[in-house]
Amino acid sequence: MTDGKTQNVSMKLHPSDVERVRTMARRLRVRESDVIRFALRLAFAKLAPLHDQNARGRDLIPAFLECGPELAYHFDLDSRTLESIVNDDLDDPRMKVDADDIEILAVSHMMPGYHFETRLKALPRMETDRLDFSEPLRQYLYEKYIGPRNTQRAPDTLNSSLQIPL
Repeated sequence: MTDGKTQNVSMKLHPSDVERVRTMARRLRVRESDVIRFALRLAFAKLAPLHDQNARGRDLIPAFLECGPELAYHFDLDSRTLESIVNDDLDDPRMKVDADDIEILAVSHMMPGYHFETRLKALPRMETDRLDFSEPLRQYLYEKYIGPRNTQRAPDTLNSSLQIPL
């Protein structure tokens, strides 16, 4: 976009995706383009840390907690590529994401095989007896990379009368 004007963008979509857009648009009684714009805004909100050019290491974990397996699968990101996306140009070792955690993110979209399950069992505080590893993985990464920062907030922000689960 230039000068605040909108631009037309052409893209190829799979026929099943086009049908989903049409179905949602009919049901919501809006235009198909409104559904696509909404989907883009939703994706941009979930992936906001990736838009920030200064975000590195721990700062990117929220995006990978939200969409990590889908990102790894859709863009075919292996652990080496993912590590360079997350930790490149990062000098502060406290901000770095461990290579083992990045490897887990890179393979988390696959069916949990022996290697994946073995990796998860080695991690502290994780239940690995279920086939769905997404929630324990989210909990582990949240506690390790985001949780400690939340305790550093001012006390008045912690005692809000309105509790909104994220």
